[in-house]
Amino acid sequence: MSDDTESGPEGPSPLRRTLEILVFAPVGAAMTVAEELPALIAKGRQRVEGPLRNAHIVGRFVVTKGQRDIGQRVERLLHGEPASPETPEPAAEAKPESPAPAKPAPDPADGAAVERALAGYDTLSASQVVRRLESLGPDELRALQRHEASHRNRRTILNRTSQLLGGAHTDGTARPPTDPSTE
Repeated sequence: MSDDTESGPEGPSPLRRTLEILVFAPVGAAMTVAEELPALIAKGRQRVEGPLRNAHIVGRFVVTKGQRDIGQRVERLLHGEPASPETPEPAAEAKPESPAPAKPAPDPADGAAVERALAGYDTLSASQVVRRLESLGPDELRALQRHEASHRNRRTILNRTSQLLGGAHTDGTARPPTDPSTE
C-alpha cells in the first residue's frame, strides 16, 4: 500500500500538491520575506528618498522666489510704482487704435430673404456660402450682407459680397452695405 503524500510516476499526489500550495508555499514565502526584509527596505528607501529630497529642494526654491517676487510687487505698489517693471499697467497704456465697428441691428426681413435665397443659411460654413454667392442677385446679396454683418460677421462672406456688388476697397476690406433707396 502506498502513502498518499509520496510522489508516484504520475507526479505528486493530489494531497501532496494541496499541502505544498496551502502550507509549504506560504511558510516559505513568509520566511523569505522575513530574511529579505531589511534588504527590501533599504532598496525602497534608496529609490524614494533621493527624488523626495530633490523635490523638497526645488519646492523650497520656488516658494522662496515666489515670496520674494510678491514682496517686491507689494513694495512697488506701496510706493506708487507699477506692479511689474516689464509690463506697464493696462489702464494707463491701453488705448484702442480705432473703435470696433458697431454691429447693425438685425432686420428680420433680411433674414427671411437670405433664407429664401440660401436654404439653411445659418448652418452653412463660410466656404459653402461663398461658393453660392455668384448665383444671387444684387438685392439678395445686399440682404445677405446686412444679415451677416448683424449676426456672425464673417469677413470672408462680407468681403466676397462687396466684391460681387462692385464695392471692394483696393486693400480688400469691405465697404458697408449700401441702401438701395439712396442709389
